[in-house]
Amino acid sequence: MTAETLRQPGVRERLEQLGYLLKHTFSLVGRDPGILRPWIRMCLYAAVMVSLFFYSVISIWGNNGGTLPLLLSLGMFLYKYFYYTRQELRQSWLVTEALQGEKRSAAEAKARVKTLKGSARGIALMDMLLNGMLSWTLRFGPVGVLLSFVLKGLREVWDLVNHYLLPSVVVDGYGMRESVSRMGRLKESVPETLAGVFGIDVASRAVGTIMFPVYALTLLMGLVIGLWVGDSLPGYSLGDPLQGSNLAGAGPLPETLPISVLPILVALWFAKLFSVVLERMTTSVKVIYFSIFYMRITHPDDILDDIRDELEAYLRLEAKDPDPVASPGLQSE
Repeated sequence: MTAETLRQPGVRERLEQLGYLLKHTFSLVGRDPGILRPWIRMCLYAAVMVSLFFYSVISIWGNNGGTLPLLLSLGMFLYKYFYYTRQELRQSWLVTEALQGEKRSAAEAKARVKTLKGSARGIALMDMLLNGMLSWTLRFGPVGVLLSFVLKGLREVWDLVNHYLLPSVVVDGYGMRESVSRMGRLKESVPETLAGVFGIDVASRAVGTIMFPVYALTLLMGLVIGLWVGDSLPGYSLGDPLQGSNLAGAGPLPETLPISVLPILVALWFAKLFSVVLERMTTSVKVIYFSIFYMRITHPDDILDDIRDELEAYLRLEAKDPDPVASPGLQSE
């Protein structure tokens, strides 16, 4: 997989892709509740991490402690790469087993991933390295901005490669280096009907596109409530923003207009919770999509005969509705 094979969808296309995938993914493989458990675990982990962080910020701002929750949230932030990778590997394995008509338990998925510790750590470390380097380069002014563009491109390529790595590691037991080396040969095995989507970073950056107006709206709501609350919460008061300005006392405006930061922080807290849940959902959908894609390329004969047509349409991101009733191998027992 090279940068040349990666095609970034436009804003409208990525939102349409995400909408299609959210609508159809769980109708194909969501009949087995076990496939959803890794996503639920990741959502809970992310929610706790974000809540600890915002709770610590609110507590520190109000001089009520908050150091311990902050340290815990930072620890969870560093560990999340390893935790998420393991959960994504479990989900990928559960999907590929379901395509073969097998319904596996959470314990079996855990045991399978436990045998792949080295590869799981390698994927997590690479993910952590690229994200960490991207944040680090932004500190170096114009040069850092240029480096960040390069690293963003690498991260987008890695995001696509990563989703091919997961099933390669967990299904066939290939190591990370061997899996990467096989990707060039994988393209030769892609059916002509699917060649056009092999190098697409599906639903790329769709979460950021959705969340921008959400953050803007919640920030505005927090600001309005903060002005309404005023200085009734002295520990969180930002003071009087109009005092001493040219607007103070002009027309209907008062001499002072105190504002509280607490509603703003709470609004951002809820927006971030929504963001991480949506991000984990999108990631899980991509894991499922590329796991199905991998099986279609490398193990087509192992897929149940009565779901192949639905899967083919799904992988092409066609408008045709897959019929979950026609997929008995994916239904719960």
